[in-house]
Amino acid sequence: MILKKKKKLNIPKFPRLIIDTLKSKGFDAYIVGGCVRDQLLGLKPSDFDITTNAKPEDIKNLFKKTIDTGIKHGTVSVLFYENNVPHVYEVTTYRVDGRYSDGRHPENVTFVDDLREDLRRRDFTVNAMAYNDDIGLVDEFDGLSDLNNKIIRAVGNPIDRFQEDALRLLRAVRFAAKLGFDIEKETARAIPVLASNLRQVSRERVQVELTKIITSKNPDYIKLVKKYGLDRYICDGFNKIRFGKFDKEPKNHMAYASLLYNTEPDFAKNILKELKLDNNTIAAVTSLINAKEYYYRLVDFSKKTKRGKNFDIVVKESIDYLKYDLTHDFIKLLYINEGKNKTIAEYEKKVKEFETHKIPIFIKDLDIDGSVIKDIGFIGEEVGAVLKNLQKIVYNNYRLNNRKALKDIVEKAYNIYTK
Repeated sequence: MILKKKKKLNIPKFPRLIIDTLKSKGFDAYIVGGCVRDQLLGLKPSDFDITTNAKPEDIKNLFKKTIDTGIKHGTVSVLFYENNVPHVYEVTTYRVDGRYSDGRHPENVTFVDDLREDLRRRDFTVNAMAYNDDIGLVDEFDGLSDLNNKIIRAVGNPIDRFQEDALRLLRAVRFAAKLGFDIEKETARAIPVLASNLRQVSRERVQVELTKIITSKNPDYIKLVKKYGLDRYICDGFNKIRFGKFDKEPKNHMAYASLLYNTEPDFAKNILKELKLDNNTIAAVTSLINAKEYYYRLVDFSKKTKRGKNFDIVVKESIDYLKYDLTHDFIKLLYINEGKNKTIAEYEKKVKEFETHKIPIFIKDLDIDGSVIKDIGFIGEEVGAVLKNLQKIVYNNYRLNNRKALKDIVEKAYNIYTK
């Protein structure tokens, strides 16, 4: 066992309690995986996983509140409450995995007493380190050196690791993007060899990894998906995408709008549906891509010396379509993908002006409602059509947005309509 005792890591209260409880009963216990990796990089771990030679039934007997998260594979979640807030930690028994018939999950696992055997089954060296205060850092596969050299390397033979779990093909890119690392040569060579195995993985799991790549600090690493031939197996049509430009963006809808910026809205919608994105993200992304039509119209008006109120009207139409929050996102998306130019700058200026001065944009901003229009005599779908026409009139002259003026316009229209 390779030990590096000089490395001192932080173990928070509840993971420490779990480790101390297990050790008091004669078991080994360590924090393991991402929480070790992140601390060695000076990052704050999002969660703490524990590995132990205690069997699942031992874990359940030692703690009051447990959940059988993945008991078939040796994982029990231990639950604590502090100020009515739940804290959940996965505790997994040392194991070796059986045959991976589906390219994703082992058919069975065998519990073992040797930490090294458990670490050997893990995906990448940077995720295959364990730690406790008594023993120090257990680094059987030189993950610390790979962290220092900024390398993602498979544990052992990369072909074996990727054949065991095809999602690791995409996870290699995800960890490289998350950390800004390179993928080690032998590991990288193995990815295109087994790329087609990604078909075996559910689209939901593929989408989770894809999302983490494009919302990372290095979203351009998505290009590695094409480089290694994984794009053909993400979902139908994904390999046809000419990726847009990215910014460091934690919002899913913005990241996917950048990814799909150069596609048509219907194509983008199909991709997002295949990847099982939520409906809100799908709606936001397709709206942002659709809104490029407004930008192209603004570009045309920008070229004309005499454009009248047309530029302002298109800006208002785009705001009505996107609403303000998504309009601000759209402006950011344009700057990223179109570069800084006068059209976007003027568009941004107008949006801020209309929002600041509360210029009427939406039908709800009209100083008249459907009940007044019904009282005048319009019925059914006619009411909505009248409101839409009033909206256009106000776009041309927002000073007409007063109840009397709008009512006069509707009454005149009704008189003409009923003649």
